[in-house]
Amino acid sequence: MHLKEKIASLGAAILLCSNFSVVTYADTATVTSIENDGISPAYEITNSCSSNLEIVGGIAECKSIAKGTDAISITVTQTLQKYWGLWIWEDVNGATWTETTDINFVCLYNTKSNLTSGTYRVKSTFVLTDANGKSETITIYSNEQKIS
Repeated sequence: MHLKEKIASLGAAILLCSNFSVVTYADTATVTSIENDGISPAYEITNSCSSNLEIVGGIAECKSIAKGTDAISITVTQTLQKYWGLWIWEDVNGATWTETTDINFVCLYNTKSNLTSGTYRVKSTFVLTDANGKSETITIYSNEQKIS
Protein backbone atom coordinates (compact mmCIF):
# COMPACT_ATOMS: atom_id res chain seq x y z
CA MET A 1 0.00 0.00 0.00
CA HIS A 2 1.26 3.43 -0.83
CA LEU A 3 1.43 6.26 1.66
CA LYS A 4 -1.56 8.09 0.10
CA GLU A 5 -3.71 4.94 0.32
CA LYS A 6 -2.75 4.40 3.96
CA ILE A 7 -3.62 7.98 4.85
CA ALA A 8 -6.94 7.71 2.99
CA SER A 9 -7.79 4.46 4.80
CA LEU A 10 -6.92 5.96 8.16
CA GLY A 11 -9.04 9.05 7.42
CA ALA A 12 -12.01 6.89 6.41
CA ALA A 13 -11.71 4.85 9.62
CA ILE A 14 -11.64 8.01 11.73
CA LEU A 15 -14.73 9.38 9.98
CA LEU A 16 -16.60 6.11 10.49
CA CYS A 17 -15.77 6.01 14.20
CA SER A 18 -16.66 9.65 14.80
CA ASN A 19 -20.11 9.30 13.21
CA PHE A 20 -21.03 6.06 15.01
CA SER A 21 -23.48 6.42 17.89
CA VAL A 22 -25.54 4.03 19.97
CA VAL A 23 -29.02 4.75 21.26
CA THR A 24 -30.33 2.71 24.19
CA TYR A 25 -33.60 2.67 26.09
CA ALA A 26 -34.44 1.05 29.39
CA ASP A 27 -37.97 0.58 30.73
CA THR A 28 -36.80 0.69 34.34
CA ALA A 29 -33.87 2.73 35.56
CA THR A 30 -30.98 0.68 36.85
CA VAL A 31 -27.78 2.25 38.09
CA THR A 32 -25.04 -0.06 39.22
CA SER A 33 -22.40 2.31 40.49
CA ILE A 34 -22.65 5.85 41.74
CA GLU A 35 -19.99 7.42 43.89
CA ASN A 36 -21.13 9.99 46.44
CA ASP A 37 -19.75 12.97 44.54
CA GLY A 38 -22.72 15.33 44.89
CA ILE A 39 -23.96 14.72 41.34
CA SER A 40 -27.08 12.61 40.89
CA PRO A 41 -28.94 11.57 37.75
CA ALA A 42 -32.64 12.36 37.39
CA TYR A 43 -35.21 9.63 38.03
CA GLU A 44 -38.97 9.48 37.84
CA ILE A 45 -39.67 7.89 41.23
CA THR A 46 -36.50 8.66 43.19
CA ASN A 47 -35.79 12.04 44.71
CA SER A 48 -32.47 11.24 46.42
CA CYS A 49 -30.34 8.35 47.66
CA SER A 50 -27.21 8.23 49.76
CA SER A 51 -24.85 5.69 51.28
CA ASN A 52 -22.39 6.53 54.03
CA LEU A 53 -19.76 4.74 56.11
CA GLU A 54 -17.96 5.91 59.22
CA ILE A 55 -15.55 3.70 61.16
CA VAL A 56 -15.03 4.75 64.76
CA GLY A 57 -12.99 2.62 67.14
CA GLY A 58 -13.14 -0.42 64.86
CA ILE A 59 -16.93 -0.25 64.55
CA ALA A 60 -18.47 0.38 61.14
CA GLU A 61 -21.50 2.69 61.15
CA CYS A 62 -23.47 2.12 57.94
CA LYS A 63 -26.23 4.47 56.82
CA SER A 64 -28.44 4.25 53.72
CA ILE A 65 -31.10 6.87 52.98
CA ALA A 66 -33.60 7.16 50.11
CA LYS A 67 -36.46 9.51 49.41
CA GLY A 68 -38.96 8.98 46.62
CA THR A 69 -41.11 11.50 44.81
CA ASP A 70 -43.86 9.10 43.73
CA ALA A 71 -42.72 6.00 45.62
CA ILE A 72 -45.22 4.00 47.64
CA SER A 73 -42.66 1.35 48.60
CA ILE A 74 -38.90 1.42 49.12
CA THR A 75 -36.69 -1.59 49.79
CA VAL A 76 -33.06 -1.04 50.72
CA THR A 77 -30.40 -3.71 51.02
CA GLN A 78 -27.26 -2.54 52.79
CA THR A 79 -24.03 -4.54 52.69
CA LEU A 80 -20.68 -3.79 54.30
CA GLN A 81 -17.89 -4.81 51.91
CA LYS A 82 -14.13 -5.25 52.34
CA TYR A 83 -11.60 -4.67 49.59
CA TRP A 84 -9.87 -7.92 48.64
CA GLY A 85 -7.65 -6.62 45.83
CA LEU A 86 -7.69 -6.42 42.04
CA TRP A 87 -10.91 -4.32 42.16
CA ILE A 88 -12.71 -7.10 44.04
CA TRP A 89 -14.93 -6.29 47.01
CA GLU A 90 -16.19 -9.10 49.27
CA ASP A 91 -19.30 -8.95 51.45
CA VAL A 92 -18.49 -9.02 55.17
CA ASN A 93 -20.12 -12.00 56.92
CA GLY A 94 -23.11 -10.98 59.03
CA ALA A 95 -23.13 -7.46 57.59
CA THR A 96 -26.08 -7.44 55.19
CA TRP A 97 -29.37 -5.86 56.22
CA THR A 98 -32.67 -5.27 54.39
CA GLU A 99 -35.63 -3.04 55.17
CA THR A 100 -38.86 -2.29 53.30
CA THR A 101 -41.11 0.70 53.97
CA ASP A 102 -44.56 1.53 52.64
CA ILE A 103 -43.83 5.24 52.57
CA ASN A 104 -41.62 7.40 50.35
CA PHE A 105 -38.66 7.56 52.78
CA VAL A 106 -36.25 5.05 54.30
CA CYS A 107 -33.23 5.44 56.59
CA LEU A 108 -31.38 2.23 57.41
CA TYR A 109 -28.67 2.44 60.08
CA ASN A 110 -26.57 -0.52 61.23
CA THR A 111 -23.26 -1.21 62.91
CA LYS A 112 -20.69 -3.98 62.60
CA SER A 113 -17.90 -4.52 65.10
CA ASN A 114 -14.79 -6.74 65.29
CA LEU A 115 -13.48 -5.60 61.92
CA THR A 116 -9.97 -6.54 60.84
CA SER A 117 -7.55 -4.17 59.11
CA GLY A 118 -8.37 -3.25 55.54
CA THR A 119 -10.49 -0.94 53.39
CA TYR A 120 -14.28 -0.98 53.70
CA ARG A 121 -17.31 0.52 51.95
CA VAL A 122 -21.10 0.21 52.11
CA LYS A 123 -23.09 -0.98 49.13
CA SER A 124 -26.69 0.28 49.24
CA THR A 125 -29.22 -1.05 46.74
CA PHE A 126 -32.57 0.74 46.64
CA VAL A 127 -35.72 -0.48 44.86
CA LEU A 128 -38.39 2.21 44.69
CA THR A 129 -41.85 1.28 43.39
CA ASP A 130 -44.71 3.61 42.45
CA ALA A 131 -48.49 3.03 42.55
CA ASN A 132 -48.48 1.70 38.97
CA GLY A 133 -45.91 -1.00 39.79
CA LYS A 134 -43.07 0.72 37.96
CA SER A 135 -39.78 0.48 39.82
CA GLU A 136 -36.31 1.99 39.80
CA THR A 137 -33.27 0.15 41.14
CA ILE A 138 -30.32 2.22 42.25
CA THR A 139 -27.05 0.93 43.72
CA ILE A 140 -24.78 3.40 45.47
CA TYR A 141 -21.38 2.83 47.07
CA SER A 142 -20.29 4.85 50.08
CA ASN A 143 -17.01 6.53 50.72
CA GLU A 144 -14.14 4.13 51.56
CA GLN A 145 -12.75 3.89 55.08
CA LYS A 146 -9.49 2.19 56.15
CA ILE A 147 -8.62 0.36 59.33
CA SER A 148 -4.90 -0.04 60.04
